[in-house]
Amino acid sequence: MAHGAAASGGAASAAARASRGAPGTWRRVRRAAREAAAHALLLCFTTLLALKLDGVLFSRSWWVLFIPLWLFHAAVVRYRFSLPAPSLLQNYQRIPCHSIVATPLLVAFELLLCIYLEGQGEPFLDLKLVFLPLLALEIITLVDNFR
Repeated sequence: MAHGAAASGGAASAAARASRGAPGTWRRVRRAAREAAAHALLLCFTTLLALKLDGVLFSRSWWVLFIPLWLFHAAVVRYRFSLPAPSLLQNYQRIPCHSIVATPLLVAFELLLCIYLEGQGEPFLDLKLVFLPLLALEIITLVDNFR
């Protein structure tokens, strides 16, 4: 009788494990949800931009229009910094410099672009200054890829 009770207890624990799912499965689900949310933010920004350029959104500021894009950058940065640090025992692999400076330079470009677009009647900034962060990112990427 004790053997039957142990077997039913083992079956119950196996059923409990199966209902909980594997830890890796839920990690994949969370990752897929994060990726879907990030892509939804990009789609939202693209839709708002298209509506603004078509003249449907007259009253919306450029600052409001760029909010989904900045939320996307925040989600990407949060995900990148939540990854575990690589172990020192693994082979040393150089991290590309442009992967570290890309997000701050892109956000700087977007902020300068908003300032430029808001002052469309009389621009506060020269367009050359607006595109300077993108030019810096391209130069950093070029130099980093040749090293």
